[in-house]
Amino acid sequence: MTDEVTRWNARVRLALAAQPVDSTLADTVLEEVAQHCADSGESPEDAFGTPEAYAATVVSERVPPEERLRHRGGQAPAATVRAALVPIGTAALVGGACLWVTNGFTLALTPGGLVGSSFVAMALMGSHVAATASRSRRRIAGWVLVAVATVLGATAFTTLSQKAFGHLPAPALCVLGLALLGCATRNSTPTAEPEPEPEGVTMQSRTDAQNTVGREHWLGRLTQLLEESHAVPRARAAELTREAADHLAATGNAPEEEFGPVELYALRLSEEESPRPQWWRRSDVQNAIFAVILTGYLVVNLASGGPFWQTALAAGALAVNLALLAIPLVRRQRNTSPRR
Repeated sequence: MTDEVTRWNARVRLALAAQPVDSTLADTVLEEVAQHCADSGESPEDAFGTPEAYAATVVSERVPPEERLRHRGGQAPAATVRAALVPIGTAALVGGACLWVTNGFTLALTPGGLVGSSFVAMALMGSHVAATASRSRRRIAGWVLVAVATVLGATAFTTLSQKAFGHLPAPALCVLGLALLGCATRNSTPTAEPEPEPEGVTMQSRTDAQNTVGREHWLGRLTQLLEESHAVPRARAAELTREAADHLAATGNAPEEEFGPVELYALRLSEEESPRPQWWRRSDVQNAIFAVILTGYLVVNLASGGPFWQTALAAGALAVNLALLAIPLVRRQRNTSPRR
């Protein structure tokens, strides 16, 4: 198995792990991919597309809609906040271990360090929430919060007093990181209970198909689910709702009789929509941004005479990032070069 196939399989498995797909099904589909590629001589990406696209196809074709809906419905605001604790817990765990090695068992507590660290935690949490928000305005607001928290954190580190007013054992940071990670993983995939419907509006077909109030509620709920739960653009959500309303007006049937439960219908519509690539989620763009950040950090650390281990770590990370940027370019050049 080549490195390219291994990376493709790993990315598929990772994408499936983020969905309601168990390891047995993941093993099955990857075995089918391997058998197809062995018979046809194609590479997995040529035969099945990108790992993320293939994982989405597996989920839509092999996972029941009720299970997909339960998985999506579990991403409530509380679950999003718990997931945002992961980068904070990781930073506390890794930072505590590094400080323990470099500074010893005891850490000095300073106003600048405490306030600056608080703003850094806010920036980490805000970046996760902004990256996973389904609505563009929430994403913009989240990134603005990240920028403000980053600036305030840097200001606190450099301007507030660095005089120690107490001490903290370095392992306490590691314990805090483990506690945050434990809180983030606890009940991370709760089963979403269906929201209570107003009186007279249920998941079952109603006897009175001419109930205008119920129909309007169903259509309004459809628009809300498309926008907020499935990240369908507002204009497209309104268009899909109008199409459903026109169809209901033509048939005279109740929405549940014609389309089924609104939650499942919204899920089906969102999965039928062609994915719109977002430039900030492209791997080459993310790698380029990380490369710029790492380069700036490396230059600042070298200019200020920072610790050698930080310089070595930044240099290694930058080398990996540049390699990730170069691999697609080399592969594209190889594919476009004339064959002899």
